[in-house]
Amino acid sequence: MLKSESKTIQLRMYPAINGDSFLLKANWPEPVNILIDGGYASTFKKYIYPDLNILASQGHCLDLVVATHIDSDHVGGLIEFFKQNGNSKDPQIIQVKNVLHNSIRSLNSATADKLRNDDLELLNEISLQGYSASAEPVSDQEEISASQGSSLAALLLGGGFKWNGANGSTSIDCYNTPFIQLKEKVHLQLISPQPQRLTELKSWWMRELRRLGFIGNLGESAVFDDAFEFLCSQNNSQSSDTESLNQISASTSCSLSKIYSPDKSVTNSSSIAFIAHVGSAKVLFLGDAWSEDIELQIKKLKTENKPLIFDAIKVSHHGSLHNTSVSLLELIDSSAFFISSNGSLHNHPDLAVLKEIVDRPSEFKRNLYFSHSTLASKKMSNYKSKSGSEFVIHESANNWIELTTELL
Repeated sequence: MLKSESKTIQLRMYPAINGDSFLLKANWPEPVNILIDGGYASTFKKYIYPDLNILASQGHCLDLVVATHIDSDHVGGLIEFFKQNGNSKDPQIIQVKNVLHNSIRSLNSATADKLRNDDLELLNEISLQGYSASAEPVSDQEEISASQGSSLAALLLGGGFKWNGANGSTSIDCYNTPFIQLKEKVHLQLISPQPQRLTELKSWWMRELRRLGFIGNLGESAVFDDAFEFLCSQNNSQSSDTESLNQISASTSCSLSKIYSPDKSVTNSSSIAFIAHVGSAKVLFLGDAWSEDIELQIKKLKTENKPLIFDAIKVSHHGSLHNTSVSLLELIDSSAFFISSNGSLHNHPDLAVLKEIVDRPSEFKRNLYFSHSTLASKKMSNYKSKSGSEFVIHESANNWIELTTELL
């Protein structure tokens, strides 16, 4: 019989403004380090870079970097990282063993003829727009843009980084690549995206190109990588109705069951969401994934008529009421929930989502960790759970959080 030994997993949620960035590290059975998203360029420069320097000085590497999906509040810091890190054979900051990222190069198997001049001009025009406007202070002139660098895909390819297990020519999804093995007892179990979501994303992008006047076929040029990521980012936004719904949620007592409506962003639907297994520990990272897609996969994992308990859950899409449904929360639970947003875009997180998390009966105390202090987190500090379950609010929780479990 194996003797159980208490080990520690550490998780750091960076203050990524309205974005996402997390670093997961553990020391068992050997050191493992996973960077999930990078927030904005300033997130990397101010917070991620110093931590990576420390890891490198200790002889560690990044076993995996995950770009959950193409949006500036998730990949901006990763672009800055790979710009500074240089070539994979001679990294300037830290060695990276593998990267998960779905771009057009991963979704496209065809090889096109030489680009028409007018098509090339169109793609370059799209690239000049860069990523969607960020929530960075306008005085920060160093935020990513087309004039300052390429897409993440182009940087990975140019730097020779191992990408989706090889050269980035194949995509990652929860059906064809359900497991990503990192160490002997460390792996990722993908629960999003579904293959059809990636097909829908590619089809949407092609329709947009045709609408803008593109005539030819897709190819493997870096100009396609840039145009794909930039155009997806520019169009990944909810309608004004979404913001007004969020304002209602933040200022009233509306229940989630009454105001929940599914996310319609095709870019968010392509989010890489996964369970990080470290020994017996399970940490659920949901990116900006659709609630309905996550529910489908979680139901396949359940063996008992009670929620799956995780050591920590990163709540989808900054706590948006469009990405966490009542039915999803009936399937999952944890003593640690992480919500990343400063409330500067669409007033995330939504109060109705947070109330639904803590209103459920529980035998354990829940901890809600917020990357920033927001209107919703302040309201939750004075809220009493309807079920009487205990919970604690942690605002500006940007230091290392220890998730201690029994790892066999």
